[in-house]
Amino acid sequence: MSDARWLTFLSDYGFEDAFLGVCKGVIARTAPQVQVLDVLHLVNAQDIEQGAAVLASAIPYLPVPAVHLALVDPFRPTPVRGVAIRTADGSTFVAPDNGLTSQSWEIAGGATAAHVLDNPSLWHPNPARTFRGRDVFSPVAARLAAGLAIEEVGTRIDIEDLERIPLRLPTIDDDHVHGEVVMVDHFGNLTLNMHRADLEAAGVHLGDTVELRCGGKTMTVPFTLTYGQVARGRLAVCEDSFRTVTIAVNQGSAASALRARRGDPLVLARVPQQAGPPLADAQPAARTA
Repeated sequence: MSDARWLTFLSDYGFEDAFLGVCKGVIARTAPQVQVLDVLHLVNAQDIEQGAAVLASAIPYLPVPAVHLALVDPFRPTPVRGVAIRTADGSTFVAPDNGLTSQSWEIAGGATAAHVLDNPSLWHPNPARTFRGRDVFSPVAARLAAGLAIEEVGTRIDIEDLERIPLRLPTIDDDHVHGEVVMVDHFGNLTLNMHRADLEAAGVHLGDTVELRCGGKTMTVPFTLTYGQVARGRLAVCEDSFRTVTIAVNQGSAASALRARRGDPLVLARVPQQAGPPLADAQPAARTA
């Protein structure tokens, strides 16, 4: 039996209709003692990679153990199977087997067991073919959060047979780093697939001016602790609250300024620096205003 009583929920359902509400209603009716924590419901429609990146960034801050319900499930003539995946920290991921939760498993200690959701006695009666989130995933996730053993949800499968979305890592080439935009947040900040150590390996250090190449544009921008250290409307490269490198505009949108979106490639390169005092390190500020 699991001791989880938290159920976190990520989806692409949005807030314009009743899809999200009825799923949470099913959870409440199935297991009223379970607390639901919403992670994000504005994942771009059917964008599995965005959902995977957001969930992986959130996992270190979510309750442990918990049941993590993730629903970004592009419709196919033959739907992908639903799975429940137990991780070493005692949590369970409930999602379509399309790689949506695969980047989160290692953060949660690695997958230790996986089962297909093929026990129909746990589903809503007469499930609809086009709304498995309501009729299959939500009631199963609720029961798991309430203490159901993972073995009850269905057939055990080999962990190696699960679908995965591999991380696309940056490439360090002498004095520059090739990367890409992995997420654009509500404020228009561009989260990159790189960390400060990647820039330092190319000779770029906090306080330096770096060359940014993105979308056919080339410009120099400062590498600062926070975007608040540049003038209003100016671009900066900095670390965000998740310790990843971000491009931001002070009181503006980097996505608009660069006309960039998730998946766009970019390069950050070292440029000759003028002598000056080093920029003291400090805790990075949150990305929100």
